[in-house]
Amino acid sequence: MSKKRIAIFIDSRKKSGGVYHEILNTIEKIKKYNSDNLKFSIIVSSKKLDINLEKENIELHYFSMNALERYICYLRNYGTLISRLKRLFFFQNKFENFLKKINVDVVYFPSASQYSLYLEDTKFIINIGDINHRENIEFPEVVDSSEFQRKDDIFRKSLPRALAIFTNASIIKERISFFYGILKERIFLVNLHPSNPIKNFKNIDKEKQLKVREIHKLPKNYIFYPAMYLPHKNHKNLIDALKILKLNFKPDLKIVFCGNDNDVNYLKNLKTYVNKNNLNDSVTFLNFVDDDQLPYLYLDAFLLAMPTLMGPANIPPWEAFKMEVPVIYSELEGIKEVFGDAVLYIDPLKPESIANGIKEIFQNTELKNNLIIKGKKRLDQIDYKTEFEQFFKIIKEYRKLKQVWEFDS
Repeated sequence: MSKKRIAIFIDSRKKSGGVYHEILNTIEKIKKYNSDNLKFSIIVSSKKLDINLEKENIELHYFSMNALERYICYLRNYGTLISRLKRLFFFQNKFENFLKKINVDVVYFPSASQYSLYLEDTKFIINIGDINHRENIEFPEVVDSSEFQRKDDIFRKSLPRALAIFTNASIIKERISFFYGILKERIFLVNLHPSNPIKNFKNIDKEKQLKVREIHKLPKNYIFYPAMYLPHKNHKNLIDALKILKLNFKPDLKIVFCGNDNDVNYLKNLKTYVNKNNLNDSVTFLNFVDDDQLPYLYLDAFLLAMPTLMGPANIPPWEAFKMEVPVIYSELEGIKEVFGDAVLYIDPLKPESIANGIKEIFQNTELKNNLIIKGKKRLDQIDYKTEFEQFFKIIKEYRKLKQVWEFDS
């Protein structure tokens, strides 16, 4: 009998940001720490996701279902009548049949995928980056247009059935357990990583550095904020902080934003707001930046400012630690357990607090250097090998249990 496989199921686009980079990190860790040579396959839901995984040297499949096929799978699990009669039901579960065909017994979902709802017999592990739809119901991007119902449906129905849930901070673990009644023993912590372009960056290419500066017309001294253009990322208060600095402190500082335009109206309003405040020469809006250019945007930045209103599931601080850039971050509940004293905390709803943090780092070289040192130390403290070995242990323990009821033919 051929060995069973673990499938990594991917349905997130490259421009999804952090999820995409976590997928690449997961694949890298599997290849690096898979000492027992467990067999893996990658399943991608569409060739349009702009994710090139052919080079990863792991068995790769493309699989998707149309709306009707997905609905049938959903009904087989959650339709009151059909779930009872599904063995007699004419329509089959296309997803389960495909997994059996490629000999998969465990699926890993790097994000809260709706495909986790369609599994009937195959066990799965799922990664949950946040539960913002429960905590931050004020924000349109996490609750409006049925987004709350979509996410909560996945979480309520999938999480209790998961072999294990991975998340990136104790505060998120606590809230997953609270909102969805999950045993804490089934929730595991794995810290976020710098994205691969940052993690693997070693030598500065001076010619490339100059080219990136020219392409994006980067200013000499700038505050860097890489984040999707969404309301909870709080770009506006950082712009207001810059306005305060220019009026009262007058440093030669500017802001460079970059990210995917997930909310056209929000980005449009931000640009209008910058124009209204006569800050066009001081604020640069970039789109999604190519991987090979990203390290150079950090390299030339004076500091990373991240006044986000949701966290701590954010990769940029870890990237700044690697690139030796000081970090200003929102003082959110549970955040100090993640970053400790490696960042300067600010009140994200008070532009004055953000401005004071920037001013403090600008004027205090010792503080700036200490933040850089502490950031590097915090990054070095993470034992990614031990954290990720939990993943292999869960699979091996499940397969050991299966021996009780499965017999080789």
